[in-house]
Amino acid sequence: MFLHIGKNLTIPVKEIVAIIDSKSVLESEDTKIYIENIRKKGYLYKTDDKEVKTYILIHREEKDIIYTSSISSSTLFKRNNNNMNFKTQIGGTN
Repeated sequence: MFLHIGKNLTIPVKEIVAIIDSKSVLESEDTKIYIENIRKKGYLYKTDDKEVKTYILIHREEKDIIYTSSISSSTLFKRNNNNMNFKTQIGGTN
């Protein structure tokens, strides 16, 4: 399954490690430092130029990658749950 995170960008759900609200990032010095280190490595991708509401951490090919999204974390969680419910209804598995 894939999760649409904005601007025609989808990511595989199985690669998602965390979906983090931007307000939570501002409250944690450790998280800010972690995101800055990812940015310095060139693995921080902005989905658009709008206000960042969510950071999506994925793990792909032995790398941590962060995508930003202007979509709220609660909406992304709902989308993911809707995908999982649909998959369950049609008899799929993770």
